[in-house]
Amino acid sequence: MTTPDPHAPRWHVRAPRGWLNDPNGIGWWDGRWHVMYQWNPHAPVWGDIHWGHASSPDLLRWEHQATALTPRPGTLDAGGAWSGVAVHDGGDVALVYSAVATAGDTGTAGVAVARRGPDGRWVQPERWAAPHPDVPGVVDVRDPFLVTVEGRRLGIQGAGTPFGGAVLVYDATDLDDWWLLGTLVVADDVPAGVDAPGRVWECPQLVHVDRRWVLLVSWFDRTVEPERLGVTAYTGRLDLDGDAPRFVVDASTPLDHGPDLYAPQALVTDDGRVLVWGWSWESRDGSRTAEEVAAAGWAGLLSCPRELAVTRDGRVVTRPATELAGLRGEPLDLAGGDLVTDEPAWRVEASGGVELALVDGDDVVTVWATDGPAEVLVDGSLVEAFEPSRGSTTRRVYRDAGQRWRVRVAGDAQAHVLRVPSA
Repeated sequence: MTTPDPHAPRWHVRAPRGWLNDPNGIGWWDGRWHVMYQWNPHAPVWGDIHWGHASSPDLLRWEHQATALTPRPGTLDAGGAWSGVAVHDGGDVALVYSAVATAGDTGTAGVAVARRGPDGRWVQPERWAAPHPDVPGVVDVRDPFLVTVEGRRLGIQGAGTPFGGAVLVYDATDLDDWWLLGTLVVADDVPAGVDAPGRVWECPQLVHVDRRWVLLVSWFDRTVEPERLGVTAYTGRLDLDGDAPRFVVDASTPLDHGPDLYAPQALVTDDGRVLVWGWSWESRDGSRTAEEVAAAGWAGLLSCPRELAVTRDGRVVTRPATELAGLRGEPLDLAGGDLVTDEPAWRVEASGGVELALVDGDDVVTVWATDGPAEVLVDGSLVEAFEPSRGSTTRRVYRDAGQRWRVRVAGDAQAHVLRVPSA
């Protein structure tokens, strides 16, 4: 009997094999939730990017589907079918993605639209909906996202400039023929005292939540050592008076306070919530080696679905999606406020502080702690901690043989094993 991989998730979405990165193509259609993702099916390393696909009736039970998008030699996506979204259009669903004609050459990236054929599989196009824009000083254009504002469908893409990140904005009324309007926002527009990190802004997501406009950007800066990267949530307003819509920034918040979340994608649901998934890579601190990743045969997984919210003081935070309550299994004993367990997937909620550690005899390694109320979800090597006023912290933690989880809580608390329910 094969021993389960202790670092693999039991209920989060991960690829059946190979490399996973950005969540893509998230939506609800045909009576199911759909989550796609950047995928190298051939090896647990970055490259040869396809779109993998999983679906679920309830956000709890996920099934792998046929590959959605595949690089095609000699075409506009020969260099990869990169990040993008799913959108309802003309009574069906389309996938809108970054198509790169030549691997490694971001100047050959444009927006492509794939539509479903009679057999339900996606038919990739022979022409771009928006070719790489010729805008002086703008480089690394990628990652389309769509939003409807006052009845007008807009497309946005992340970009970089010599002076910092940028987001371009298009008229996407005709999904197959975008018109560049200008820049939605550039780093130089961000007010003094508000953080505007990164040389390139990727995976822009523009959503309306709690009566605020929120713009999420993933960013990196390779001009420093070590490389800096993260996800910033901007709150602000949309100015629609000029030729091009503009996003006017009021404030910024780190979307996540841990080292292991990037490239989130947002979805506005029919009930008005904004759900967010992010990519959790294999930890960049070297705690899981390349040799261990190769032996396991997989790398990367998606975060749990989270609900995006804006607090009264204007902070953008996330919390676990309501549906995840359906994962709760048998309770774990928190007698005296302490729990030691080697369960692979579990959850703890406390009205007071929470301290999470790994223990092996007298050796104790603190993983995460807070003095206030919190909720912590553990699944294999993924730790997701949530504080109501501060938001999420995402970490990959790889237990050594002999190590067990220890959690100490204050106040009212409960803990449960997490199990995928039977159909």
